Amino acid sequence: MHRKPLLVNKQERLTDEILEKTVSKYEARVFSKIRIADVLDINNSGISNKEYTYALKAHFDFVVTNEGTFPEFVVEFDEKYHKYNKSAILRDELKNSICCKLKLPLLRVTSEYFEKIGDFSSILNWITELYFTHKTFLDAQDHGEIPLDEPWTWFSVVGYDPFIFSRIFIQKAYDDGLCCEPIIRVRIGNRDERRYHATLATLKIQENKYLTSLVECSAINFYAVPAWELSKEIAECNIAKKLMCLDENKSEYQTYEEVSKLIKEFDEKYIVIIS
Repeated sequence: MHRKPLLVNKQERLTDEILEKTVSKYEARVFSKIRIADVLDINNSGISNKEYTYALKAHFDFVVTNEGTFPEFVVEFDEKYHKYNKSAILRDELKNSICCKLKLPLLRVTSEYFEKIGDFSSILNWITELYFTHKTFLDAQDHGEIPLDEPWTWFSVVGYDPFIFSRIFIQKAYDDGLCCEPIIRVRIGNRDERRYHATLATLKIQENKYLTSLVECSAINFYAVPAWELSKEIAECNIAKKLMCLDENKSEYQTYEEVSKLIKEFDEKYIVIIS
């Protein structure tokens, strides 16, 4: 038998499951392993010859469509090797560039996106819900139900800021003397023509003891929640989780010297936009 499963590992199956459960309430659909050229009209599109050739033979991991099968956005699951394997990095760059040029929203996720957040079953579930909520907001503006000059702010939508619990926890931890600062310090930057955004979050616990979290996100043309905000919220949430585990001795501290080294490495890799 020469047949192979379309979803090749547990992570892809879980991504598919989360997307299917989330989009079904919006009468949307999820397709897996669809060729790029079958999702986008690449003829005379302005993409390079190299990108054109790649689009003919490469596929998207997941394509979310409306009920009429018109593409809404695509999701790529990136395993750890995507960060260091040169071939994978090159393929990702081509795919990112194609989506950027042809205005297709692309979200790159890792296993971290499977974690529960607030009242949402996972970060991926939250982002997907937010995409369709944003779409409803835009439709309401088109129909005159919401003023055109009213900006979209995802955190102002009731029930759609799952990270508020982390911020409240940090403030309470400070009041209880568990950390030295009431807010988490963040350093935010981007690379590769702003296709990747990252946040280095730090929180001082005691003298010369810090908790840190480095999160990189990629969300191209994904306006429901900007990638830099996504990286910031996840990084801050990670800090809160580490602080919760202090009593169980499961969190690792960094010294001031180690934090300074992390900042230096961050500044060498990213263009810093917030510090």
